[in-house]
Amino acid sequence: MPDTPNLLLLCVDCLRGDAIDDSWGETPFLDSFVARGRSYANCFASATTTTPCVASMMTGRYAEGNGVRSLREARLAPDVSTLAERLSAAGYDTTAFVTGPLVADTDLDRGFDTYRYRENTESLFDGWEPTGLETRLAAEEPAFCYLHLWELHEPITVPPNFDSEEYGRWPYERALSALDSHLERLLESVPENTVVALCGDHGESITWRHNPLRRVTKRARDKVRYEFGVDTRRMERGLDRLTESLAPAPIHDHFVENGHGETVFDHVANVPLVLSGPDIEPGRETAVCRQVDTFPTLLDALGFDWEASIDGESLRDPTDEGIDDREAYIRACGAALRGKQNWVRALRTSTEKYVEYPNRDWDPELYDLVADPAERAPADDPDPHRLRALASRLPESEGVATERLAIDDRLRALGYR
Repeated sequence: MPDTPNLLLLCVDCLRGDAIDDSWGETPFLDSFVARGRSYANCFASATTTTPCVASMMTGRYAEGNGVRSLREARLAPDVSTLAERLSAAGYDTTAFVTGPLVADTDLDRGFDTYRYRENTESLFDGWEPTGLETRLAAEEPAFCYLHLWELHEPITVPPNFDSEEYGRWPYERALSALDSHLERLLESVPENTVVALCGDHGESITWRHNPLRRVTKRARDKVRYEFGVDTRRMERGLDRLTESLAPAPIHDHFVENGHGETVFDHVANVPLVLSGPDIEPGRETAVCRQVDTFPTLLDALGFDWEASIDGESLRDPTDEGIDDREAYIRACGAALRGKQNWVRALRTSTEKYVEYPNRDWDPELYDLVADPAERAPADDPDPHRLRALASRLPESEGVATERLAIDDRLRALGYR
């Protein structure tokens, strides 16, 4: 076993923060992993779609600084260093097992000795395994392995023996229950001298996904809002209030939305981050933190310095007094928005969320997260000075140059429009 710690970064696509923090489904292994690790209950994704999230995680920079803006404008800027590059230079064997939109064209393979892409149709539920993971982590030289799992991403296939209410309210929750034993098997052979980080890239809206009225409403809304630029927010909030009064949702979801990538609400932006391993004290942090903090935190946990010029900061707390709240920048840039004219930007503090539509002539919104944690309705008459103050703390909208990739066929095969 190497003296230098290994690193296993395990990202479950679409894994919501509340699914882990509130212990959804029958997940005894995940529950025990969280209990013996250090969890960050209020960690927020940099975006609500996969590729920009993983880029932020791997670089410690927001999209404006790393060049990965969306699923298509997704080539990593050439002068941005990655976690894999940093660890490879330090003598680590580096391997990634990826799927979904994380194709090598993005340059997110930079720094990995091995970058293995699997089709999204291959699943842990059907016998797929990250071959060689155990061997690499048990080798003499230290290893960094990034494992990206797709089992919670639509279309979800729940194994028959888990497809009952005993294992959850929705297919999503039942799939999480089914995933639990697979995660246990993957991690049971990991050497003790390994820092394990469990995270999600973004969350998922699931409550109303299969409701036929929602489907019809969303198709109409998408046409009017995304193609013709009509501000439908008031109508959407009215539907939220109506459905909440008639059939209260057990979790924070909004009626019209499904999936991810279209909004910056907490239920799609709040992601789990749990660390376990050498010198990591168990505990639960509730301060607001960001996905960009992952890069410096993992370097810190392995004993490496990190660059002060990045957007993230380490979450390691040498004082044991807890970390302070940070302001989280969140973007919605999903394929379902039908172009960057519909992208959304937000700044989340511990008590508020400022939301703007930079390419639409729509008023910004301010949500009081203390009084309205489900973000059902923004303030009626927000203080313009407060709006300007929050807007001024967003990154510059352009940033470094980006490149549109020729990956439309791949995205269509994944179900993206």
